[in-house]
Amino acid sequence: MVGNDIVDLSDPESSRGANHLRFDRRVFTPKELEALSIEYSDVQRRWILWSAKEAAYKAARRGGAEIVFYPARFVVELDRSLCGSVTVGDRRWSVRVQIGAECVHAVVSANESFVGMLSSSRRLTSAERGDPSHAVRQFAIKSIAEALGVTASDLQIEKNGRIPQLIVAREAAPVALSLSHHGAYMGFACHDARFEKSAQLPPSIARRESGAAALTLSGCGSDMNSVHRSDALQSALH
Repeated sequence: MVGNDIVDLSDPESSRGANHLRFDRRVFTPKELEALSIEYSDVQRRWILWSAKEAAYKAARRGGAEIVFYPARFVVELDRSLCGSVTVGDRRWSVRVQIGAECVHAVVSANESFVGMLSSSRRLTSAERGDPSHAVRQFAIKSIAEALGVTASDLQIEKNGRIPQLIVAREAAPVALSLSHHGAYMGFACHDARFEKSAQLPPSIARRESGAAALTLSGCGSDMNSVHRSDALQSALH
């Protein structure tokens, strides 16, 4: 299972000036609340924790649609390198978080080593801002095609319920895929055994995305879409 979530730190709902006190008390555990002012700015730490929780929720959805997103039940443990785990009940996922210039991107995996994982993120162009759901699909398709050495036109992404599904030559591929977008940023995470057995992106992808909040691991999400982020935040505030 795989999940990812991206947060645009420059978005008004993510800003330092927004009032997040009630949100924090409903979303985070006491230990997480204590950590909000430690080691990172409170804005960064808040969305580091949130993105890890939401990425894990997206992964959990793939294991069963019955799971409900109660953020405080998704417990995040991170080390100084922002690697660690997210647990809810008896379920556990490994998580890696990266802070970009203006965004936070979390990726979770059932595999602790992240073997077979491909992911990246970048800023949306002005033209892409009009339809970020389409943009993130094209971004993922282009990146996956290059990693697999296939033609991008052979790949499609369709929805199975609210879960994105990679289609290769008109057939569903046994690939776990997560898409995300929020504000001016988008990201994806994909697991396929054919990817290089490394947590590194192919150099060509890493170079292409340099300067654009690129990740070599591996938003609000198009697999749960940005409406889910706003709804969850509003629910936590009231």
